[in-house]
Amino acid sequence: MNHVIAVANVAGGTGKTTTAHALAVSAVEYGKKVLLLDFDVASALTFKLGFENERTTLFDYLMAGKIIESQVITTTERFDFIASDSRLGSFIQHENLKAFLSNLPKRYDLIFIDTPSTLDARLSFAIEESELVVIPIGTDLHSIRGADQIRKIAGQKSIVTLKFNNRNSSSDNFDYSYEYLDAAIPYSELADKALEDTTSVITQNNRSEIASAYREAAYSILEKLELI
Repeated sequence: MNHVIAVANVAGGTGKTTTAHALAVSAVEYGKKVLLLDFDVASALTFKLGFENERTTLFDYLMAGKIIESQVITTTERFDFIASDSRLGSFIQHENLKAFLSNLPKRYDLIFIDTPSTLDARLSFAIEESELVVIPIGTDLHSIRGADQIRKIAGQKSIVTLKFNNRNSSSDNFDYSYEYLDAAIPYSELADKALEDTTSVITQNNRSEIASAYREAAYSILEKLELI
C-alpha cells in the first residue's frame, strides 16, 4: 500500500522542502521504498537535487495519469524522485492527481509530496489525497500563521507537526494546540550548508544532532502509519 504524506506550510523559511528531502532519506535508512514528488511550481527541491532540466516531469505524468517507471529518477540517496517544472502552475485537474496516485506501482511504502508554498488549488489537491499531513513549524508568528492555514485546508485529515527550534527562540513559544512529533529539529548552520549540495543534511552530516532529529521524526511517522 502506498502511504501518501504531504509536507506543507505556506509560510516561507519553515524548512518545508528540507524536511521533505530529509524524511525521504531517513525513511530509506529504515528500509522503506520511497518516492518523493516535487509538486511546487517554485521547483526548489528539483533545483536542490540537481534535476532542473529533466525531459519528463511531474506535469507530464499527471497529464498521462500514470507513471513510466523507466523514466523515474533514482537518486544517490536511494529514493525515487519526480521533478517539477513551471508548467505545474497551470495544473488544475484534481482527478488527474487522483488517477496518478492510484496508478503508482505498489512497491512504494511512502510517497512524500513537497507541496506548493502558496494557497492555491494544487495545495488543496495534495492535502486531500494524502493520508497524513506533516507541518514544519517554528516559534515565529509567520510560521504559526502558515501552519494554521494548512490546518484549515486539511480539515479532518490526520496532521502532525514538526518543531523547528529557531535561532535564539524558546521552546515554550510553540502552539500546543497541535499534535507534535516526538522529535524537534535543532537550529543548525549545517542545514544552510546542505542547501549548497544535492544531498541532504543527513547524508552530509550523518552523525550530527540535526540528522538524528530527522531520523527520530521519520521513525515517529513510520510508527503512526504502523510501518515499523
